Amino acid sequence: MEGTNRPVSPYVAILVNNWNRKDDLLKLFTALQKLDYDRDRYKILLVDNASTDGSVEAVRERFPEVAILQNTENLGSTGGFNSGLRYLLQGTLGDFDYIWLLDNDALAEPAALKELVKVAETDPCIGLVGSRIMNPDAPDNIVEIGVHMGWQHATVVPNLRNIPDSAELDDYYDVVAVAGCSSMARVSAIRRVGLMDERCFVYWDDMEWGISFTRHGYRVVGATWSVVYHRSFSERRVWSPANVYYETRNRLLVFSKHTSGLDRVLSVFRIVRTAMKKNCALWLSGKGKLAKLQMMSIVDFVRNKWGRYTYDNSLPNRDNDYIEDLSQYKRFIVIPPGDVSSFEKTLEEIRRQSKDAYICLLVTINRLNLFSDVKVDEKIVLDFTQKNAYLKTFLTILWKKFDVAVVPPHGALGAFNHISYAVKKTCALDEEKNLFRLDQEGGMLWKLPLSVMMGELSSWLVFPFILLVSLRYTSRITRKPCSSLVSASKG
Repeated sequence: MEGTNRPVSPYVAILVNNWNRKDDLLKLFTALQKLDYDRDRYKILLVDNASTDGSVEAVRERFPEVAILQNTENLGSTGGFNSGLRYLLQGTLGDFDYIWLLDNDALAEPAALKELVKVAETDPCIGLVGSRIMNPDAPDNIVEIGVHMGWQHATVVPNLRNIPDSAELDDYYDVVAVAGCSSMARVSAIRRVGLMDERCFVYWDDMEWGISFTRHGYRVVGATWSVVYHRSFSERRVWSPANVYYETRNRLLVFSKHTSGLDRVLSVFRIVRTAMKKNCALWLSGKGKLAKLQMMSIVDFVRNKWGRYTYDNSLPNRDNDYIEDLSQYKRFIVIPPGDVSSFEKTLEEIRRQSKDAYICLLVTINRLNLFSDVKVDEKIVLDFTQKNAYLKTFLTILWKKFDVAVVPPHGALGAFNHISYAVKKTCALDEEKNLFRLDQEGGMLWKLPLSVMMGELSSWLVFPFILLVSLRYTSRITRKPCSSLVSASKG
C-alpha cells in the first residue's frame, strides 16, 4: 500500500514551563494543536511552578491530552525546566529522541517542530537546535536565530538581531547558544551534558546550557525555518532590583564557568565595573537601598549563594511625587526599555498633557528597526559599537537641553543611569493614574564626574578579589571529538 514505507518521525517531548501565565499558556497550547507533525510522535508535558491563577485547571479542562507535573513551589525557569527534563529522562512518558523546551508566552508556527527535527537529523553531532525567534509586536523583524558570545565584553551577541525578515537566509546557523524560549535538545546529548545550572533560577540559564553543549563537542544551531514568536529580553523585561540582581550574579557565574586567561580577566572586570558604576550612581542619587540591593548580586556570588532572590525590595512610598502640570515642559527625551506598545502609550500621554511637546527618542542601534514607524520629532541613536559612544550620546543630550527624560511604565529606576545628570527631571508613566511619577530631579552635573571616579576606583579595588573568587566556579570540561560522542550515544 502506498505510504507504508514512510520513515517514522523521531519521537519528541514538548516541555512547557509555566508560572501564573494562564492566558499565554492557553494560546500556546492552541497553537501546538496545529503542529505539522505526526500526532502520535510527540507528547506534551506541562511543568507548573505552583501557579495560583488557575493555569493547571484551565489546561486540564481544555487540553486533557497534556501531561502535567506540578511543583510545590516556584522553582524559576531553570528549576521548572529541569524538573521536567528529569521526569522525561526517566522514561515515564516514553523513550524520546528529542525534548523541545518552550516558554509559556511563546507562539509556534505549525512547521516549527518539523523544521527543528529536520535540521537536527542532518547531523548526529547537533546536540541543541533553536528556532528563528520573531517579534510578535513587529512580526517582520527577526529577534535572533541563535546567539554568539562576546567573551571579552561579557555580552550576548544575537545572530541577525532585529533585522527585517528575508528569504535570503541560510537554512541554519552554527551558534554558541540558542534562546530557551524555543530550543530542542537531543536526549542522548542531554544525558552527557547534563541539565541546566539551577543556581541561576532565571536569566542566563539557556545561554549557559548552550555553551555547555558547545564545550562538550556538540554543535548548537539555529534553524531558520522553525518560526516561533517571542519578545526578546530587552522588549519584555520589567525593571526591578531582582532582575538586575539575577543579571549581574548569573552573568558572573556563566563567564566564570566558561572562560579562562585573558577572556576571564576582561569579562569579569567588565561585569564588576558596570555593576560598581551603577551602584555609585544610585548612591549619589539618594537611592542607597537600591544600590545595596544591587550590590548583593556581587556579595552573593562571593559567598556562593544562589537560587531565588529573597531580599526585601520594597521602595519608599512616593505616591505624591507626580508631575501634576506637564504642560510647563516642552522638550522631552523618551527612553524605551520595554515593548513598542508601551512606548507609544507614553508618547500619547505626553502629547495629551503637553500640547506643544517636542519629543526625541533615544534608542540603541540594534533596536532602531523596531521604532522605524514611530512618529517623533527627533531620534538619537546610541551606536554602542563605536568608540566612546556613551560619552558622545551623553554630550549630545546635554547640549540639546531637554527638560524631562521619560520611560514607559516600570522602567524609570533602571533606565536613566547617567542621563539624569543631563536633564531637569526624570520620570515614568504611571499607567493606572495616567500621570508621570517623578523619579528624581536632574541637572546635578557635578555628580557625574564624581560618580564616574567612584565607580572606577571601586571597580579596581573589588575586581582582583572577584577574579580570584571566579576561579572557584571554573567548569573543567574535556571537549571530545563528535565521532566519539555519537558512538557513545549509540552504545
